[in-house]
Amino acid sequence: MTDGEKTRKPYVYPHRHCAYCGRMIEVKGRSYCLKCKPEFEKDQGKQKRSKRYRQFLIAYAVVIVIVFVVLIFLLGR
Repeated sequence: MTDGEKTRKPYVYPHRHCAYCGRMIEVKGRSYCLKCKPEFEKDQGKQKRSKRYRQFLIAYAVVIVIVFVVLIFLLGR
């Protein structure tokens, strides 16, 4: 055998690994296998709720700042 034959690696077709269980999956635009789909959807729901909560907190902080600025302006007169 020559050196070229010894170092030759087998062909591995393009694939990804599931983000939850690590299983090999085809490249089809998703990052989970079909077995882990319920867990993926559950995580998506959690992310949506936390995003909505962060937006609420930011809006609340902005309203509080505006109220304080208006109060300071009115009391300063």
